Amino acid sequence: MPNRLNLARRPFVNTRPANAAVAVLILLVLVLSAVSGTTVKRYLEGSRLTRERILKLREELTALENQKRQTAASLARFDLFELSKGIGEVNAIARRRAFSWTRFLSRLERVLPDDLRVASIGLGKAAASGPEEVGAEAAQPLDSMDVTLGLVSRDPKGLPRAIEAFYASPFFEHPIPHYEETPEKGPGDGRLLSISVRYVDREAERPAPAVMRAPAKAPSKTAARSRAR
Repeated sequence: MPNRLNLARRPFVNTRPANAAVAVLILLVLVLSAVSGTTVKRYLEGSRLTRERILKLREELTALENQKRQTAASLARFDLFELSKGIGEVNAIARRRAFSWTRFLSRLERVLPDDLRVASIGLGKAAASGPEEVGAEAAQPLDSMDVTLGLVSRDPKGLPRAIEAFYASPFFEHPIPHYEETPEKGPGDGRLLSISVRYVDREAERPAPAVMRAPAKAPSKTAARSRAR
């Protein structure tokens, strides 16, 4: 029958690879969606923790600022300048009580050149006029003392020689010259010098301990005979 439809002539289409590809794509989309969801969840959780930490730090900062204001208000009730000044006076009294005139004069005699004569000695310094000077005075060690010396020299180079001598000594620091009067203006027997220096009462170097040696043994009779021969 020429008009009969032949089903065998229809083209055959294999859809199995396409179905497999679609299934793989669907599976990949599901996996990526799960990963993205997890990432978003972690991001939200981390941002929440970060916001909590920021709030906690702000609270701590506010508490510290309040504590700072309270401390400043409590310190404003006291006069820090007067307290520092009192500490400086106490330290000055302690320095004067611990000051040894014997060590000072002996060291000063060794340091000064022979042609310089001591005319006057003044301890301490003028009262501090500000908090910075009071703090520096309170921080000064108890074994140091500011000394103002009046010296008489017949040598025109007596002032630089005295300064060099003080710089070379381990017991005197920061020599500062104030003025120099010639014999015409001064007492007439020499140049009057005024120098302020810081004296540090360091302990003198201790001598090295003597080495105890064992007593020498008496020579034996055999050694004595050999020496005699």
